Amino acid sequence: MKNMFLLAVCFLLCGSMTFGQGKILTKDPLTGLPLLPASESAKKVGNEPSKMPDSAVCKSKMKGNFYKVYDYFSKDNITFADAIAWYGSHLSGFKKAEFSNHEQIIFYSADGTNLVIVNSQKTKDGEPKTSSLAYELYQPGLEEKAIVSMSQGHIVCK
Repeated sequence: MKNMFLLAVCFLLCGSMTFGQGKILTKDPLTGLPLLPASESAKKVGNEPSKMPDSAVCKSKMKGNFYKVYDYFSKDNITFADAIAWYGSHLSGFKKAEFSNHEQIIFYSADGTNLVIVNSQKTKDGEPKTSSLAYELYQPGLEEKAIVSMSQGHIVCK
């Protein structure tokens, strides 16, 4: 009986130690595209995405995942320029559109089916830091004109 009690206590303690430790992803599960390492918390709580609501854009169905970039206010947070350079080297064949406010960049596949949106905010010292990421999948793919117009603050479908 004592052994069963000790076994149950050990099971509960081990279970409570792993509870709250999220899965650490290196690729977005929706698109299969590489995931910026800074999307993982320094506290190792995981980086599973928040699912964005399914929607329609220009007659295309959109599914998306949203990621918070951790330690935003930390000096160690990845700069916006470094994040853009990282995606530029990891998303071969993707094109880039810059938002008119210079605080967001869209990387998009040639067929318009995959978009990665990198968002930034300026910190107190005025330096833009990466704040969040959105991975979006469009079926059928968006036309380039629609994606580029999205970066201008409005969407032109035709």
